[in-house]
Amino acid sequence: MFNKILVPLDGSALAERAIDQVEKMAKGSVAEVLLLKVVPAPLGKAPEAGQVEELKAFAESVARATAYLERIATRLGAISVKSRILVTSGEPYAEILTAAHKEDVDCIVMSTHGGTALARVLLGSTAEKVVYTTKRPVFLVKPEKIHAARVEEGDIFAGVAR
Repeated sequence: MFNKILVPLDGSALAERAIDQVEKMAKGSVAEVLLLKVVPAPLGKAPEAGQVEELKAFAESVARATAYLERIATRLGAISVKSRILVTSGEPYAEILTAAHKEDVDCIVMSTHGGTALARVLLGSTAEKVVYTTKRPVFLVKPEKIHAARVEEGDIFAGVAR
């Protein structure tokens, strides 16, 4: 069904919830999973931090991101899911969209962080920006606390029918 699935990760346990879903989607198929981590751009705004230190810090961030994604790629490889690592730098939602376009992915699988409405208004939501900007299918995985608090649709309709 899918040939390429993009999975943006930020290193958080919430973001990693998407991996469980991707395992189900890709296992036993020919799908390639592209694991994406966006690292912060070099400091640039702190001129007192010299250029050498700035580049060293950036290189360390890239190395940590690569090692993190390699651990996840190993996990996927253990169940025969082919994966590839992408590490970029910039604004997360823009980098996700760029990777999706450049790699011509079939879908994007990512988690939401379940922030409050106020936080989304003030800070914006990466998942929300991706969903509203791309033409590709986006599968959003909700945090566990939202799953536990949800109400079944049947319960709502049963109350209305009385």
